[in-house]
Formats: sequence, structure tokens, C-alpha cells
Amino acid sequence: MPRARGRRRGSVRVRVTVAASLVTAVAVTLVGLLLIASVEDTQLTRVRSRAEDSLEIAVKRLADGQSIETALLGLPETVFVANGEGLCVSSSPVGGGTTLKCTKNASGDVVPPPGEFRAGVEQTPLEGGAGDQVRVAESGSEIMTKRIETARYGMVTVTAIAPAGEVASGVDAVGPVLWLLLPSLVAMVALVAWWLAGQALRPVEAIRVEAEEIGGTTMHRRVPEPGSEDEIGRLARTMNAMLERLEDSARRQRQFVSDASHELRSPVAAIRTDLEVALREGARADWPKVANDVLAEERRLEILLGDLLLLASDDESGAVGSHPGTVDLAALATEEAGRGRRLPVTVDRPPGRDPDVYVVAGVASRLERSLTNLVDNACRHAESAVRVTLAREGRRVRVIVDDDGPGIRPADRERIFERFTRLDDSRARDQGGAGLGLAVVRSIITRHGGQVWADDSPLGGARFTIELPAAAGRHPRAFGSLP
Repeated sequence: MPRARGRRRGSVRVRVTVAASLVTAVAVTLVGLLLIASVEDTQLTRVRSRAEDSLEIAVKRLADGQSIETALLGLPETVFVANGEGLCVSSSPVGGGTTLKCTKNASGDVVPPPGEFRAGVEQTPLEGGAGDQVRVAESGSEIMTKRIETARYGMVTVTAIAPAGEVASGVDAVGPVLWLLLPSLVAMVALVAWWLAGQALRPVEAIRVEAEEIGGTTMHRRVPEPGSEDEIGRLARTMNAMLERLEDSARRQRQFVSDASHELRSPVAAIRTDLEVALREGARADWPKVANDVLAEERRLEILLGDLLLLASDDESGAVGSHPGTVDLAALATEEAGRGRRLPVTVDRPPGRDPDVYVVAGVASRLERSLTNLVDNACRHAESAVRVTLAREGRRVRVIVDDDGPGIRPADRERIFERFTRLDDSRARDQGGAGLGLAVVRSIITRHGGQVWADDSPLGGARFTIELPAAAGRHPRAFGSLP
């Protein structure tokens, strides 16, 4: 099977080591070249400066009338003086001068004998005067020449020698040593990079090995955390948090499937039992009653399936779309109060307010379903009264449903919104409910950007509050505090 295009070969450890080695090699090479060039330039400048100083000192002494031997004493670099008669005196390390037999080169200049100094043919003018010259010798040394008229010797030629060739030889000796050290330095950096990359990636490999072994039946396991605050430590903690969420989701899914299958089995079994009993009785059976019982169970089954489908749809789609319609919660509350129920439902809506005070953005059928579930729940458990209150403060709209039933213990006020939750007290005996009504309410309200919670009611029972953001563009007057 061909490899995917763009896929890199090798491990991260190898790539890090190779990259570190290449960067080190390039950096050391550039630094070495710059260092050699800098040292060579510095040394050449120093040697040339010494030769120029020697030339200027000798010229000044001769112009002052000193003898050639005296003029050449203590000079930093080699200087020799020649006249047209063949006299050639060169400075020496021991002081004074050495008299040599000078000869003329091809250009007609008087120079020392070939054994003492060999001049080349290249020459360029020096700054300062037409009589100043510089020649480059065959050995790489530079020759600085100046002709002056002296009272004692007449026209003489003063020549200073800058041993540039010695500088080049010294620099050339440093180069091979530097290039020999380069492979050793690169190898050392490669070893250090290999070791450091291995140490840094060791927790990653441990995470990978553990993650590879985690499956559907081992969701309780967690990847090892290195305990550091770097990227790898954050990665391990993030993965463990993700595994915890997946484990919780899988647990909830298993519980949901188990509860759903149990709840679906109950009405199906009731329908089957009613029909089997009626068939055995034959003509003696009360078929209208059997039909009513079957229809009641079918209605219960239909509600249960509708709740399950709604919850599954919300889990899949997430939040409500970005372009919902607008819903008047006051109109929904009035409609709910007008439906026939076991107890009358009153609506408390302060008079004289703008008609769009209680308008929110959302899906009308979903918000109607949530309000219906809350009012039905209140009517099942209330003793004599159910009240729906509308309120608005700032950008938040509330619908409050109160009843005078047994109420809900504080410890159970969050748990009742979980799916298939039934409490042990009389309020949880849902008279045919499957424990999905409040879960559906929370799912709908949450996906509309709101929240729902339970509390104590002033009527003595339970209070359920829905809070939703008001529709955009609605700016009614302030109407006081929310209840």
C-alpha cells in the first residue's frame, strides 16, 4: 500500500536529533569562518600598522640627519635603506644595521640581494605622495617603500617589510584544527539531543502505550501523568479528563439503554396482557374497556418514544440554530392554563406592560413542550392550586410554575432533572410517567441558552423556574425585580 503523500518518515526523536546536528554543524561552520576571517584581518592590520610605523620612524630620523645605522635602531619591523651607489643597510633583530650589497631589479629599483629579500612585480601607490609605493613579495609579505632626499646620503629609498605571509601561515594552521573539532562537536550535540529527546518523549510513549490498551471495557483506566506543568503534563491531564467524560458518557448511555428498554417493555407487556386476557374470555370480555386500556398504554408508549426521540435529537444536534423564531411565553402560558386538567391553572401576568416583554428567541413547539411538561408535573402533585407567573428583568425572562404539593427535598432538586429519575416520596409516583419529563425540559431550555431549576414554592409545594434570554432587539421598560 503506498504511503500517504506528505507523511514524514522516522520518529520525533530521530528528527529532533538530525535537526539539532544540522543546526550545530551550520552554526559552528559559520562561526569558524567568521572567526578565522576576523583573526586574519586583525593580525594583518596589526602587522601593517607596525610596518607603517617603522617606515615613518626611519624616514623621520633620516630627514633629521641621523645616520642610517642609527635610524634603523629599535624598529618594530624590518626596514632597509638603499641609495643609488649600491649601499644597502637592513635593520636586524640585534639592533643597528647590516650592510648588504644591493642590486637593481627589472624596474631599476635598488633592492637587497635575492637571499635576503626577493621583491615581486606587483606594486600599488601608497597614500601620501607619488614617491610612496607598496609591493607584494613572492612570500606573501608586503613591502612599503618611500624615497626621500637626505642631506647626508642624497636620494635614498626606505623600505619596510610587513610579514603578511606569517599571519597567513598562522591562520592556515588554525583552520585544520577547527575542522577536526567540528565533527566531534556535532557528534556530542547529537548524543545530547538524542538523550534529551528520549527523556522528553518517554512520558509521551507511556501515554501512548496506556491509551492503546484502553477500550470499551476498560474505560476506568487512565494514562500516567508525569506531574509536570509543561505541554506533556497538560496533555496527560487533558486526556484523563476526556477519558473521564467518555466513561461517564458510556455509563449514562448504558443506564439510558437499560432504563429505556425497561420503560418500553412495561406498556408493551400491559397491552399484551390485556389482549391475551380478553381473547381468553372471548365474548364475555368488556371489549370497550379493553380498547380504552390498550389506547391508554399506547398513549403512554407514544409519549415515552417521543421523549426519547427528542432527547436523542437534542444530544445529536446540540444548541438551537442561529436563526430561530420568536416565541411569546405569555401566550404559551395562557394557552396552557386554558387546557382541561385535574386542577385549575392560574396565570399571574402584571397588567399594563408592553406586549413583547416576554418574547424570546426559540422554537415554539419545543418551548411549548417544556412548559406543558412543567404544568402537567405540577398538576399531578398539587393538592388544590397551580400558578404560572411571568417576570422580566433586563435581558432575562422567567416563567415560574408553583404548586401546593409535597415539594422536593433540597438534595433531590438537581437529580430530578436526570433521565429516568424517580424519587421515593409521593411526588415521584409519577402516575404512569417514565421519569423523562423534567429531563426533556432541561434539555430544551439548555439548548435555548437558558436554565431551569427547582426550589421551594410560596404555596408550600415545589417551584420550577425557567429563565431564558429575551429576543434580540427587544428593549422594554424596566419592571422591577424578579420574584
